[in-house]
Amino acid sequence: MKKLFVFIILAAFAISCGNGKSGKNSSGSATVKMNGVWKGVLPAADCSGIEYILKLEPQGTYDLTVTYIDGEGDGVDAVFTSEGKVVRVTREDGEYLRLLPPPGNDTVYFKTVSKDRLRLVSHLSNLPDALAPERYEIVKEK
Repeated sequence: MKKLFVFIILAAFAISCGNGKSGKNSSGSATVKMNGVWKGVLPAADCSGIEYILKLEPQGTYDLTVTYIDGEGDGVDAVFTSEGKVVRVTREDGEYLRLLPPPGNDTVYFKTVSKDRLRLVSHLSNLPDALAPERYEIVKEK
């Protein structure tokens, strides 16, 4: 009985020590807190650039504004917005945020580069430009 009691105490201690938030997940990559605003201008083939503004809410939702700079020509931007749920996906190569929009809109994926940087990817781990992936990163506002 005494051994069982000691085992229960040690198990409870081990579990409580594991509940701290270290900022890293099991793959060793940074974990993004689900609140804040990330911004960045990414390269585009047919306009001056694409501005991403991503707002993450603590309850697991997002608001995303994508602006194609001069996307309509003559200095007129094309602006698209979406909102929905955020799903955290952890894989061997890191952590990803999957933005789940309402039906009819495309799912967007970001790979966690650090707690303050997210990289737009075409799908889980598929980088849009393997030679310069940092060009596809958005940065958390301070």
